[in-house]
Amino acid sequence: MMVEADYCFAADLGGTKLAAAIADTQGRIVAERTEPTDPRGAAHVAEQIAACADKLSQAAGIEVVQARHVMVGIPGAIDPRTGRISLIPNIPGLENFDVRAFLQGRFGTDVAIENDVNLAMLGEHALGCARDCRNAAFLSLGTGAGLGLLIDGRLYRGASGSAGEIADLPIGHEPASKNSPATTFELEVGSSAIVERYQRQGGKDATTVRDIFRLLEQGDDVASAVLDTTARIVAVAVVTLQSLLDLELIVFGGSIGVRPELHDRVRQALTTFSSRPINTAVSQLGDRAGLLGAAWAAGRVPREKHMSPG
Repeated sequence: MMVEADYCFAADLGGTKLAAAIADTQGRIVAERTEPTDPRGAAHVAEQIAACADKLSQAAGIEVVQARHVMVGIPGAIDPRTGRISLIPNIPGLENFDVRAFLQGRFGTDVAIENDVNLAMLGEHALGCARDCRNAAFLSLGTGAGLGLLIDGRLYRGASGSAGEIADLPIGHEPASKNSPATTFELEVGSSAIVERYQRQGGKDATTVRDIFRLLEQGDDVASAVLDTTARIVAVAVVTLQSLLDLELIVFGGSIGVRPELHDRVRQALTTFSSRPINTAVSQLGDRAGLLGAAWAAGRVPREKHMSPG
């Protein structure tokens, strides 16, 4: 057995799911577990992360209390100057709770927190389909929408850590309707929006996006039309990204983004909206991109609050 300093602890916190792992310093996962996120939020979630480490430690027979580094992905913006978390509506109280200080007290070692989609971008850059890229993006589409940016081989966070908060991107109207009111990207492509669009267009048998994909396989015309509309909105955002950043690759992730039924439609829409080719790919790491990125980063994080490759 290696000494505990040869191991790191990584976690990927989401609004509904917490994934955690013990990894070696090369980012190779030794043990992992997934459980529902504690709905009580804040301190309860921070305690849950620490408890996951204890459970993994016992299961793997590895002491992680003094692990070399700890890396936790958070679904919000993290100010690189203050470490303050913002834009995190799905976990109550976390904006006003110092999760890093809490975990540092529990682990007794360096703890870093990072935006979860940034870690997914790191995962694809280190281990997935963006390995040869220096300028890329990870577009996460699921319950909400998020973006991780890799610019000149390093994560780009912006002045206050809010770079990539694509959920707020204004969308003037749905491409299929010139009369719909202005709204935002997440309110048009998040899972609730897709289900509501299906129901507005006369669909009756779907209460989740998974239902809509199932109905698509059965030849449901409304499901097909709804995904066509969603893909066109996503394509507008992709063209916007490419126009501003000239990326080598845009990786699609998240529970909706990884679906080929959507990605293929976006690819088709891009031929209409863009005069130049745009490279996109479905995440090679799938729903483990954030956790694998956190594990990879934990093995390399210097003694600072955040992590960039290179």
